[in-house]
Amino acid sequence: MKLFATILLGAATLLALPAAAQEATLPSPDAKTIGMGGVEMTALSGSHAIYGNAAAAVFSQMPSQVSTSYYAPGDADYYAVSGMCRFDNTNLAQIGWRQYLRERGNNDMAVDAGYSRRLGERWAMGAVGRYLRVKRPGSSDDALAVDLSVAYRRPLELGSSYSTLRAGARLANLGGYLGSSGRTLPADLTAGAALDSYLTDAHQITVGLDAGYRFAPSAARGFHLSAGVEYNLMQLFQLRAGYHYGERSAYDPSYASVGAGIRILHLRLDFAYQFAQRHSPLGNSYGISCGLDF
Repeated sequence: MKLFATILLGAATLLALPAAAQEATLPSPDAKTIGMGGVEMTALSGSHAIYGNAAAAVFSQMPSQVSTSYYAPGDADYYAVSGMCRFDNTNLAQIGWRQYLRERGNNDMAVDAGYSRRLGERWAMGAVGRYLRVKRPGSSDDALAVDLSVAYRRPLELGSSYSTLRAGARLANLGGYLGSSGRTLPADLTAGAALDSYLTDAHQITVGLDAGYRFAPSAARGFHLSAGVEYNLMQLFQLRAGYHYGERSAYDPSYASVGAGIRILHLRLDFAYQFAQRHSPLGNSYGISCGLDF
């Protein structure tokens, strides 16, 4: 794990070099993540782990999963489909497709493929490769990128209740555009931790926190912080709330959010709603995710 941490640190240093121009980003469309204020480094049971911390998916109990989401930030339409398949208790593969439609002639599309591997009982690591196509009025550009992630899980005994500590980190969008467009991928390093507390067999509380720094493009460099909480009743019904802070509000707006989820047999359905300042593109935005666990 020391080698992996060294790779993350070295890549983060390279990303700190000046960038050319501000570029659009593709946030996680998972309604569970949105409902918890953007907490995604430790998410296990939500949709689209490939768009958050791909390594954490290995700790999920699901052999395979198919998910789809619709997210409506402002006047945009954001669609996503992804799936994962577990080969055994150690290896897992993921694939996904996303399209972010802004105004006419202005949209982004991405195809992702990932691999996650468990390292013993407590550690896991993951890698995701991405092809991105950015279309703007009169032009289009292609890019290739890689995400590197690590996850950690440890059971705890706190008093009379059973708890689990989860942590994770991701270095996202290592790569660049093909050609000389002058655009720069939105690269960042994010780390987070979450605590699951099982109050009784029927009641569970999860508290999570993510913190990160965006290195590129230069116009968008800044810190971001997400905090969220989830109440889980009998692993059937969930209620969520969270808050996200972005230092560069024009690029990464701050918002508060609420959400809810339901699990019926193998079916998952999640909903999230965002509150933001009057002129924010995230004000009164919502997201819906649904999926099947096999």
